[in-house]
Amino acid sequence: MILESLHKIKKAEAEVKERIEDSKGEAIRIIEKAKAEAEKLLAEKAKNSQRQAEKMREDAGEEAKNEGLTIANEWKKETEELSKEAQKNLEKAKELILRSLLG
Repeated sequence: MILESLHKIKKAEAEVKERIEDSKGEAIRIIEKAKAEAEKLLAEKAKNSQRQAEKMREDAGEEAKNEGLTIANEWKKETEELSKEAQKNLEKAKELILRSLLG
């Protein structure tokens, strides 16, 4: 009976050791899986950040282009107005010169 009890104790100890080893293996697998998922998530976030930075750069370029067009259009309008004003003054100057020549 004592021998049988010792045998049961030895068997229980072996089962506990086996469970401990299984648990260690499972813990390692869980940690490795978590690391892989973290690396995947980090790579994804880095890729998203890169895409966002590229989009911001493109948006800034588009905004600068639009602002440049606005400035160019304003300059063209002002230039046309100055040209028209200059034409009016040219006509007045011609009339003044003709009057002074004709007496």
